[in-house]
Amino acid sequence: MEFLGRQREKEALRNWVDGPSKTRLTVLYGRRRIGKTRLVEETFKDVPLLKFEGLENQPTAEQQRVFLRRMAELTGRREYELVKTSHWTDLLILLSDYLAEAFKDSPVVVFLDEFQWLAAGRAQLVSSLKYVWDNYFSKRSAIQLIVCGSVCSFLVRKVLRAKALYGRIDLEIHLKPLRLPTIKNVFVPARSLREVAELYMAIGGVPKYLEMIDPALPVRANIERLCFSPEGFLVNEFERIFASHFGTNRHYPRILTALSEKSFANRDEIQKACRLASGGTVTRYLEDLELAGFVEAYAPVDSPGAVRGRRYRIVDPYLLFYFRFIRPALRRIRASDAEDSFSTYVSEQRYQIWRGLAFEALCRQHHRLVAEKLQFGAVRYDCGAWFSRHGERPGVQIDLLFIRADQVVTLCEIKFRDRNIGTDVIAEVERKRHMLPNPRNRTIETVLVTASAPTEELRRERYFNRILQLEDIFA
Repeated sequence: MEFLGRQREKEALRNWVDGPSKTRLTVLYGRRRIGKTRLVEETFKDVPLLKFEGLENQPTAEQQRVFLRRMAELTGRREYELVKTSHWTDLLILLSDYLAEAFKDSPVVVFLDEFQWLAAGRAQLVSSLKYVWDNYFSKRSAIQLIVCGSVCSFLVRKVLRAKALYGRIDLEIHLKPLRLPTIKNVFVPARSLREVAELYMAIGGVPKYLEMIDPALPVRANIERLCFSPEGFLVNEFERIFASHFGTNRHYPRILTALSEKSFANRDEIQKACRLASGGTVTRYLEDLELAGFVEAYAPVDSPGAVRGRRYRIVDPYLLFYFRFIRPALRRIRASDAEDSFSTYVSEQRYQIWRGLAFEALCRQHHRLVAEKLQFGAVRYDCGAWFSRHGERPGVQIDLLFIRADQVVTLCEIKFRDRNIGTDVIAEVERKRHMLPNPRNRTIETVLVTASAPTEELRRERYFNRILQLEDIFA
């Protein structure tokens, strides 16, 4: 698949080449499969790029041997492989000396990929990097050192928040999944926008997953091949990404399993369901999952700072699809001797329920587009789901609520159905509107966001201030 999007990130990285010549330290992180390495390679096609890559689950001694072997390959000097040292400081000084000799003041990018593995999960390399940065790299111009990794918790805690590198990091990029508007032109017009939306709802904007999609096939055929075939790449992806991100720690998948069974839960409910000890450990596990982009912490949008009402939910589309459909059928899928049909594992009723929830998540992810289409994109706002809190009448949740600085509240009802949306939706929205606290007497607008057309009867009612269809937002 062609390299898509990332224009803002490319410009931020290229600013070092196109702007004043100076040395810069960049930290780039994001979950596996998200395209970090390709971003760097695409950005610096015309600049010397020296890449060093860490090895998963290997000790420091082996990481250093591979580092020296790479130095020998880059320089053509086999003597580097004979260097005897156990200190990262020595190796980084060797690299700095080589750069000074080979490139002088010409631009060069040093790319330390999978840095958490290169460091073997320890802080020693970070401390060495600080020393060599201060005393060697920073004394030269035209070097961009990129520290990159897929274990976001390590990059954030041990690098970005490290006292050793405080004030030295010039650029931080947290690379996230591609958005739907960025990828839709790859599949449209071969597939309808509705199909592309369903695809995105199932696997998200992870470039590695999107590369495996055949636009000539219907979405469900692609999902059958990737998710319900014994050789399907996404059948075993859950185990792969967790082994990579969290090693053998089983608490992380247990937390996700608990969340998948309840849709959302607060911290105490997660702790109880997973039988975790009280204290800060649960909070750290949840933060690690958030940093990886798998989980989201949220509170009612009208009380964003509320701690007591804070909930957690899975937000990664693939994980939501995996727990809903793949995991329950995992043994059957692996034991099958053929690529079974979609309907073998997914009942139409369960699929319809999942599509409704996934479409709500899709619209929340793209709230900026919704705001722009409703013509208040330039107005400051807070947005998210709203739900009744403890002690209030249960069972009330608003899919997407905008609390705007212009004293207007925009209440969005989100529907993904095969049939047209009729007037029955009005009573549902009116109930939610009635339950929504409005102590400041703001104007409350109602908006219907739908993947299918509204009936003419609903349009004639003129209940909604606006009706947005899928094509209005993403076309």
